Amino acid sequence: MHSAFAEPDRRLAAQEANHRFLNTLTALNGLLRTDFGGFADPAVREAVGLFSSRILAFATVHRTLSDAAGEGLVDAPAYLARLCAELCAAHLAPRGLHCDFRADTGTLPREACQTLGLIIVELVTNAAKHAFSGRAGGRITVCLRRSADGWVCVVADNGRGLPDGAGGGGQGMTLIRGLAKRLGGELRVHSDGGGLVVALSLPDPAMAPRIEATTVPYPAERA
Repeated sequence: MHSAFAEPDRRLAAQEANHRFLNTLTALNGLLRTDFGGFADPAVREAVGLFSSRILAFATVHRTLSDAAGEGLVDAPAYLARLCAELCAAHLAPRGLHCDFRADTGTLPREACQTLGLIIVELVTNAAKHAFSGRAGGRITVCLRRSADGWVCVVADNGRGLPDGAGGGGQGMTLIRGLAKRLGGELRVHSDGGGLVVALSLPDPAMAPRIEATTVPYPAERA
């Protein structure tokens, strides 16, 4: 009798924990806006906006994965499309920037999907902050494609690229490289006057797609 009720009890406990965590993130975002939103300094206001967008994006990461609680594999395109839409609505659209998302259908392990989501959050946030200074109408593209032995995720923008000599060695890229290493992936960075392209290859056979490939377009632009 104990085993019959153990699994539902665990699911209810996990749902309650997820709900409380999301409430904590919402409260944190509200406190951030309340305590620092009144500053007139543009640099402070920009920093508050960036941090707020990260909180919202992390909440989306957690919420989306919580929806698939108990499942070993996650619908990667649906998860990342939702994440990109959240990033666009909270952070890109107010700046006059756009995001395109395309992916081949397939699944990824939950932890891999979460880590990949965090990489995308950091890359998109960095692009919004640095790539389009002084201009509107910039575009960020996120693609998840099947490869012969796994996946390739590409995040690209048509901004100004990295400063000469930067080489992608800033704090943001250091974090991204660490997350990529956690996935066992290979990270490649290309920058020129036409923008920045970051490609992450995930060759682990355990991450290989498990269903027939099709292409799922998702225009993550929102007015």
